[in-house]
Amino acid sequence: AMGRTNDAIIYGGSVQLFVKGSSKDASELAERLPSRASRDHGQPFAEVFKRFKGDFYAIDPLLFSPAEVIVTAIETGDTFRAGERDLQMLERSLG
Repeated sequence: AMGRTNDAIIYGGSVQLFVKGSSKDASELAERLPSRASRDHGQPFAEVFKRFKGDFYAIDPLLFSPAEVIVTAIETGDTFRAGERDLQMLERSLG
């Protein structure tokens, strides 16, 4: 169940954030934030967890991010999207 819950966020989650700061900062945040930025991205969470022998602290923290992010700079209204949902990985994980 833990693997499926994490996979739902890692490969299917979407979040929209409204942030203070420049458009450049918002754009950079959008690029850094999706789970695809993690070195551990690309496998079901249960496999990643097993590979690290159950040590959460050994897993790249970026893996616990949503698949897709939308970041809007409040001052300018500029909006940036990054990442994407991975329906094939969700199917693999959730069956």
